[in-house]
Amino acid sequence: MSKAITLETLLSEFARGVRNFRGVNLAGSVFPLVQLSHIDLAGANLQGINWSGADLIKANLANANLRGANLIGADLSGANLTDADLQEAMLSGAILVGAYLSRANLQRAVLSGAILKGAVLHDSNLKETNVVGADLSEADLTGAIARRQDLEEAKLSGATLPNGEVVFDEGDIEEVPLPTTPAIAEPMATANETTVIEWTNEQVIQMLILQQEPLPSTYQSADLKVVALGNHCYQLRTITETVVAVVEGSSVADEKVTLFVEAPFADLMASVLQAHSFWPTQYISDPVPAWQYEQVPTPPSSEVRLGTARQLWKTWWLLLKSTATGQEPAQLQLLVGKSWQPIRDIGFSPSASGGVIIKTDAGDRHYPADASLIWLESVQSGSPTPTAPLWNGLLKFQNNCLTIQTAAGPVCVRGENLTVTIGGQAIDLNQL
Repeated sequence: MSKAITLETLLSEFARGVRNFRGVNLAGSVFPLVQLSHIDLAGANLQGINWSGADLIKANLANANLRGANLIGADLSGANLTDADLQEAMLSGAILVGAYLSRANLQRAVLSGAILKGAVLHDSNLKETNVVGADLSEADLTGAIARRQDLEEAKLSGATLPNGEVVFDEGDIEEVPLPTTPAIAEPMATANETTVIEWTNEQVIQMLILQQEPLPSTYQSADLKVVALGNHCYQLRTITETVVAVVEGSSVADEKVTLFVEAPFADLMASVLQAHSFWPTQYISDPVPAWQYEQVPTPPSSEVRLGTARQLWKTWWLLLKSTATGQEPAQLQLLVGKSWQPIRDIGFSPSASGGVIIKTDAGDRHYPADASLIWLESVQSGSPTPTAPLWNGLLKFQNNCLTIQTAAGPVCVRGENLTVTIGGQAIDLNQL
């Protein structure tokens, strides 16, 4: 029989370092974003809980009753869910990387958009389970109850199917070459015995994206160089002719930078771009993975954040909890195209595809839980300017005389052990 315990008691004990809560009864508890990593809830009754977005990393949930639980967006990386009952549980967008789900009952559970990379699902029950958009790559489903056609709605690269067959996805290992160099391209700099290579890689990238004009004979570093393609179009290449990025535009304001994410020095290029308020506005998958960057001015007193849709939801939820009831945290703005849109609400999608719904003034936007997003957070300016005391200009204490300004003129009060109060607040004479 499970042991009854309140969630408040559990959280209090957990804060003191207790981790063993085997067999407790927390059915129906509601605590989104609860932080319970490494907790031991083996055999616990957690039926119908709402722990959406919870941190349950490496939690022990073996034999736990999680029927109908709301674990949307929860992080269960490395968790032990062996023999757990997860019938009809909501796990959209949940992270189950490396989790153990042997013999787990996931019948009619929703795993849409969940990440189960490398998870172990030996002999698990996946009958009527929604795995649309789930990432089951490298997962082991040996002996699982599941139909092949249902599993094909998920990503299965490297996964071991119930019959022991390993899925081999040629698309995952196919090497796609970077765009070939046009024959008409003429380098702005040609390395020869007279070239002075004095620029750093960062300087070459900065001069390119800000369209500065140094001497052509020095417009390269030891690793990178710029090639003019004509019509306000340039390529950034390595000295060995590998294309890193393409820059198009006659001015910085209308400039578009296509950065090939798998190219050498791509991380450095991204860092310099972001330092000058260039942010990725569009992802390009064909012919090779690339991000298109454009300059987007950042409002004052704001900081740009990059993360997943799930991380943005956590940030939103924490801000929502810290604001007064009935108010919305207006500190967050989502980058949509080249504009910042105030976020009005964020929630997890109940649809089969999972993910999050972000409401903005430009309409509702749906994203997978692990989609890369960019948003603004308002930054509190320094310490607030201290307000003038209520008695400023009204009271003054000097040479043992307390001066009080009145409509009839100043009044001087002298005496021993004088005390002054305003509105019930005692005033230290030394402050006057």
